[in-house]
Amino acid sequence: MLKRMHKFSAHKQKKKNWNDAMRLYNIQQNSTALSVDYATVSVISEEKSSPLNRWSSRFMLFTGSLLAVGNIPVYSSVAHIIDTPELTRTQIKKTFLLPAAPIASYSGYTQTLDDVSTTPNQGRWSLYHIKKDDNLADVLSILKLKTLYKNLSQDKLIQYALHNLEKDSSLLFYKVDHQINQLIYLPKNKKAFVISRVGEIFKSEWTQERVSVRRISRTFSIKNSLFNDAAKAKIPNKIVRTIPKMFKQDINFNRDIARGDKLTLIYENIEFDGEAISSRHLLAARYDKKNVRYQRIRYRLNDKIQYLSTNGEDTELKKVAFDRRPIKGRLSSRFNPYRKHPIFGTVRPHKGTDYAAARGTPIHATADGTIRFQGRKGGYGNVVDLSHDNAIRTRYGHMSAFNPKLHTGIQVKRGDVIGYVGSTGNSTGNHVHYEFYVQGHVVDPETVTLPSIGLMTKQQKNQFQRTRKVMLNALNKRNHIANIGADFTKPYDG
Repeated sequence: MLKRMHKFSAHKQKKKNWNDAMRLYNIQQNSTALSVDYATVSVISEEKSSPLNRWSSRFMLFTGSLLAVGNIPVYSSVAHIIDTPELTRTQIKKTFLLPAAPIASYSGYTQTLDDVSTTPNQGRWSLYHIKKDDNLADVLSILKLKTLYKNLSQDKLIQYALHNLEKDSSLLFYKVDHQINQLIYLPKNKKAFVISRVGEIFKSEWTQERVSVRRISRTFSIKNSLFNDAAKAKIPNKIVRTIPKMFKQDINFNRDIARGDKLTLIYENIEFDGEAISSRHLLAARYDKKNVRYQRIRYRLNDKIQYLSTNGEDTELKKVAFDRRPIKGRLSSRFNPYRKHPIFGTVRPHKGTDYAAARGTPIHATADGTIRFQGRKGGYGNVVDLSHDNAIRTRYGHMSAFNPKLHTGIQVKRGDVIGYVGSTGNSTGNHVHYEFYVQGHVVDPETVTLPSIGLMTKQQKNQFQRTRKVMLNALNKRNHIANIGADFTKPYDG
């Protein structure tokens, strides 16, 4: 008896769930037939049907529900065939957006059609960084929005505001169904220029209230993988992809990352009407790996983005002051204090290195310097001597000709052409003989440790130190807050 009552109760519950599902899709509860075609669900109601049709329709509706749960359809069309006196099969079609994920399993599904969004696909924001000499027509062409330029250029305010796009500024586009609905021009440290589509025209305004840039900080630990754990910490993919680039001199992200490593990030979010619409720059990052800490900050130096260490090491702020060779020729004779001379047959030191090349090949100064001698000098033939900082001298011999614009006392830059390959003096073929002197002592140009020079001017150094201080304070504060289990965002402070 109890078994029979349990069976009756289960049957009643199934019937209730079925009726809920029918109401969800607003389907009449007389006879029903359902057809499913990938992204379309069609429901046809008729006045009469056999029991077999009713069970088959239920099976098809269940199949359609599984497709919805699996997120296969994006848009679904439900068509009702309503009986009328004039026409027995009149079709009424309604399109609606199925939920991205089920609120519950099919059993006990209580959502109604009023709860389901009937809006079309939402658009997405795209960010473009303005480069040197970019103009609006070129940018729109790159973004495959060439036809938009004609509409925008007809408005005088828009034309004036976007006439000269500032380098390092940003353009944001909001696109819905292949149509631009909004465009935001974000110059550096200025108001934002917002363009909005209203019907077939565009309206624009300069505003400081609607658009803002905020500095966001996050800390997370590696438990599974860099991208998975960063995603759980709500860090945008664009920012995560920059991390390996920032630490490429410190860490091999294919081999060296390990469970327990901790990262702290400071990056920028762009907000429009209070909502984050894009991420822009990874400003600073800290990577704690066991007992080693790496810290780097984003810094623009001489029109190039650098990720510089903040650990007190200044080697990255320097570059080698000299090129190793004056031409890209073949090394034909090495530096050798005990060489047997090819012409005289006696042991004479070869105080430099020879590089063979075709006659007339340009010879370049290997560093900034001053011409201390230009002319004929014994076995060297036509020769140029340069003096450089730190008591260094270089010599270039056997030239076929000199650069006619240069003479003794002229300053030259690294890479400047000072003469041309030849075979003047004691020479067996076309080449340049190159010597390197340090405080009067000749050394091997191929093995000498080349001096370095700073990459920054005094003004740039001061600016970098200020940026370094701000970013280190932000990283330390973020770590302190993370250690006590809290989270925070800080407004962008320019």
